[in-house]
Amino acid sequence: MKEELTYEQAMQRLEEMTLQMERGEIGIDEMATRLRDAQELMKYCHEKLYEAEKNCKSLLNIEEKE
Repeated sequence: MKEELTYEQAMQRLEEMTLQMERGEIGIDEMATRLRDAQELMKYCHEKLYEAEKNCKSLLNIEEKE
């Protein structure tokens, strides 16, 4: 990913791409590029969620020990 996005920004881009595809606003020639971009955004969102979950579990574990 070229730029650092927030999770919310990445999700918004995915939603916009999905709507454009559903409306037929993206031509066949551009579809492959958009699908690759969407795949990168989904991977990025997954990683962000994984990190957030890991941090929450770590914090909850620390609080339980106190």
